[in-house]
Amino acid sequence: MHSIATTVPSHTFKSQADEALGRIAPLWPLSRFVAVNPFVGLSGMPFAKAAGVLARNAGTPLALPPSFYRELHRNGKITAEDLRGAIGEADAVISPEELVAGLEAALKADAWELQPPPAELPSARIDAECGTRWCAFITEEISKWCTAYFDGGQALWGFPWKGVPLFTAWREAASLDRNPETAGLTGWRKFVRGLGDDPALEIDRAAASLGLAGETATEVFHALLLGIGGWAGHLKFLAHEKVLHGEQDDTLRHLLAIRLAYECALLNAFPVVALAAPPDSSVVPVPGKVAAQFLWQRAHEIATQRKLFSQLASRGGGIPGETPDFQAVFCIDVRSEVFRRALEQVAPSGKTIGFAGFFGFPIEAVPAGETSGTPQCPVLLTPAVKVPSHATPGELGAIARHKRFAGAWKSFKNSAVSSFVFVETLGLGFLGRMIRDLTGHSHPAQGCGCDVDVTVLPPETRVALAAGALRHMGMAKGGLSRLVLLCGHGSTTENNPYGSSLDCGACGGHTGEANARTAAEILNDPVVRKGLLEQGIVVPEETLFLAGLHNTTTDEVSLFGLDTVPASHREAVESLKANLRLAGGIARKERAPLLGIDPGEADLDGLVEARSRDWAQVRPEWGLAGNHAFIAAPRERTRGLDLGGRVFLHDYRHDLDDGEATLELLLIAPVVVASWINLQYFGSTVDNRLFGSGDKVIHNVAGLLGVHEGNGGDIKTGLPFQSVHDGREWRHEPLRLAVIVEAPKESIDKVLAKHGNVADLVANGWIHLFAMTSDGRVTGCSDGRGGWRPVTG
Repeated sequence: MHSIATTVPSHTFKSQADEALGRIAPLWPLSRFVAVNPFVGLSGMPFAKAAGVLARNAGTPLALPPSFYRELHRNGKITAEDLRGAIGEADAVISPEELVAGLEAALKADAWELQPPPAELPSARIDAECGTRWCAFITEEISKWCTAYFDGGQALWGFPWKGVPLFTAWREAASLDRNPETAGLTGWRKFVRGLGDDPALEIDRAAASLGLAGETATEVFHALLLGIGGWAGHLKFLAHEKVLHGEQDDTLRHLLAIRLAYECALLNAFPVVALAAPPDSSVVPVPGKVAAQFLWQRAHEIATQRKLFSQLASRGGGIPGETPDFQAVFCIDVRSEVFRRALEQVAPSGKTIGFAGFFGFPIEAVPAGETSGTPQCPVLLTPAVKVPSHATPGELGAIARHKRFAGAWKSFKNSAVSSFVFVETLGLGFLGRMIRDLTGHSHPAQGCGCDVDVTVLPPETRVALAAGALRHMGMAKGGLSRLVLLCGHGSTTENNPYGSSLDCGACGGHTGEANARTAAEILNDPVVRKGLLEQGIVVPEETLFLAGLHNTTTDEVSLFGLDTVPASHREAVESLKANLRLAGGIARKERAPLLGIDPGEADLDGLVEARSRDWAQVRPEWGLAGNHAFIAAPRERTRGLDLGGRVFLHDYRHDLDDGEATLELLLIAPVVVASWINLQYFGSTVDNRLFGSGDKVIHNVAGLLGVHEGNGGDIKTGLPFQSVHDGREWRHEPLRLAVIVEAPKESIDKVLAKHGNVADLVANGWIHLFAMTSDGRVTGCSDGRGGWRPVTG
């Protein structure tokens, strides 16, 4: 017998477990679903090496099938010169002709050749020899218990062992469960009862029982966690949240111990079949040469970057004009690029500006009647202040009554005794709502209507927030218009668990309304302006800040606080509203073909809006699909260029950046957030099974945390297949982010030298960092360590 309860390990596997646990990326819950780099735990190693690790431990090629690249080569989008560039960067000993020939060979299998796994575990061996499905069964069992343990209020009856650590709770529940024995895992309950309370010790014992050693143990642990990657990601998220508050959480280690316990139980139940030859601990899962798919992928990136560089060079430098009629600050989100271009087309005397959608106000937005709220800032930050919403006593009473009714209503709907009579008793009451939803006539609100109350913040706090925002937006040294729009963004969809993934990532997976309202209120405050003046920041008395929200599904913009606009600015605001409406029409027409709508349709606006109200629509909008580049430069460098809604645009003027503080912030925050978005789309495209969430049509919400694809299994980690593919072709191309910054190379190097995590992203090839001159020429590519490779062509 190989019970992990009795085997005494000769040494500890803590370092191997720590390494494997560190490779797991956090997974935010659905209510705050934000883009996460699924490879963040591997970013300390080169991209090609990480790809080799994942190829062995998860069976993923980290690239689209060979047929995708053949088509790009056939239609001339990838040229021989692009292939030579990729080969040269990788120092590979192969010619473009040989690479093309190898691609044709891979096409016969329509798959890339992968390395074998690091070790053959009992579950995999038994499945292979007996035709069973133990690997899937184990995942379903673990997910079942995790869903019960981490339920967020969806279940009516709570899990009885929630108050104890996960491993102990699982052991208590699993020791009573006959399901594994019914499936053929003999002696299961006795085995579980023999386990101890210390998950770290059980990991050591399990690893010894399985014959693991050295680096192979790390890879096996990693592979096992990837097999239950959704729940592993959720536990990593919980640990991340604890760290932000100075606490520690080791629950992910409990999950690894649980997963190993199942392997040892199989070893006991099927000793003959389960015993495999001892794995070779000297084998390190790193490709001995650059795999062909990565050369093709890099060639694709080079081809795409070459086109973008040519566009920038053709535009030239440009000269900043005089003070514009208005300034409109939009999020750097790629969807804003289309709308900004449209607004500048209809209002050439106005200027749009790109900045992170929380506008430099990292707040916790507290709804009326509540004492806590939601973080409205990038997940890499913690909120600096709490900002409540205004509410009259009557409104607070109505909110309280609604909450009591909603709670009672939910209990009634979910109770066992009412489930049989619910439809018969109240079903017809929902007939009107069902008809509206089925025919697309429900009415989602534009904005939440929440007036923020910034007066609770001390004056010095408001002044500090305002000063920081203006400095980093390049507005602290003059040039402010009479009217400045701070336009956040959000998405309107129905029946969509992943709705928050379409909202603002800079606002923690929420709309940017609360941030825009807060920023406008503070920047309009006379007390704040007086405090800014004392710091040498002059906000003209006639400058009015206005809050707005761009609905990225419909391209409508709502403006807030219009009842407080002074008479002196009403005409300007009305003109802006008219221009925003015209720009929305142009943007909808541009997006229409991607949504399968004829841009010449007479009721184009109605058709686009109907998608946002259709509860059966799996593609209400394309989100950030297609993103591939980030440009930090004055708007003059990109104004007038059609970038296809695929580029993050962040305004940056090096000549206004005292001490280069904004450059530093830009590289360590917006660039990192954009890379997370980029790599989430990358992962969800190259392997939607592992890094995405599969078919949205068959999603079921699990514990209000994530979704199952179907009625069980692991919770899914990334974006639905429908977010990256339209049913015929890919709407997202897996391209690592090209970051283009107009700043001296030595200035960029200084920032990288201070921030090793960002330097690693560059040096290890997770992003490509380029320097651009004021005439629009991209002149060099950073190696992340102070060296620069010339860029030509």
